[in-house]
Amino acid sequence: MRFYPAIRWLLAILAIFTAAGCAGHGGSHGITLNYIEYNRGKSFPTRSDIQLDWQGNSLHFEQVRFEDDSFFPDDSIIPNAFIKPLLKLRLSDALKAFTEPYYGYRFIHFLRKNPHIGFGIEFTHHKLFLNQPGQRVRITGTYQGKPLDQALPVNSFIDYLSVSHGVNNLNLTITYRWLLKPAPAIPEGRWQPYVSAGFGMAFPHLELKLAGDGSQWSEYAYQAGSGNFGFAAGAGIRYKFTPHFGAYLEYKLSFSHLHDMHFLNGDGDLAMAFTTHHLMWGISFIF
Repeated sequence: MRFYPAIRWLLAILAIFTAAGCAGHGGSHGITLNYIEYNRGKSFPTRSDIQLDWQGNSLHFEQVRFEDDSFFPDDSIIPNAFIKPLLKLRLSDALKAFTEPYYGYRFIHFLRKNPHIGFGIEFTHHKLFLNQPGQRVRITGTYQGKPLDQALPVNSFIDYLSVSHGVNNLNLTITYRWLLKPAPAIPEGRWQPYVSAGFGMAFPHLELKLAGDGSQWSEYAYQAGSGNFGFAAGAGIRYKFTPHFGAYLEYKLSFSHLHDMHFLNGDGDLAMAFTTHHLMWGISFIF
């Protein structure tokens, strides 16, 4: 797919940061500079306008409500859909369940000369579901050659719409942290409040069925393009249990601009843009 070169470029940056951190570890006076982190989390329901263009029709849906279903397939914070097959050694089922709920990965390298500041790369997997297709919204535009401006159910035109395999934001990030409560084994401090910001690409998985198409998918694929991007800002706190292991809690606000999504073999276009509130909790592997 078209975004592979960009991913290789970002992984090259990760390798450079890692090498730089390892090479300069002795000059950081015992401060660990590299953080690999994994998180689960919850995004919250949001609203978005939808622009839908296909077969000569052009419709704009105002303020459609989307749910997040962040814990699916568990529907709770406890990952039962992962734990049960894992205990039965059904590893493929466990892996699928592990990657379906909200999750994220990131790498941060803090500077040797100023360990308050870090640069990194972050992947966030959150979702959107049109769980109430019967909701009435204002729909304007042109349909079958006639102007339209009415409050109608969304499923007058869209039977199913979700981004259930993720909005999939891949951001370059900058982080500023405060270093509190130093200890002999952890000179940078056990407590690390921080703020961060990031910008990058998005690779949404569009799942769409237009009204009247029955069971046929209008689209079911990842979407890559320059019109799909996002940015985010957050604040959190990290606690280091040991020099090499910690945990963190974070709030994040993101904006997703998804204006490069297509269906019907490229003959149709769908665009959305929305903000999302996130609550994330995770673990840190530090070196």
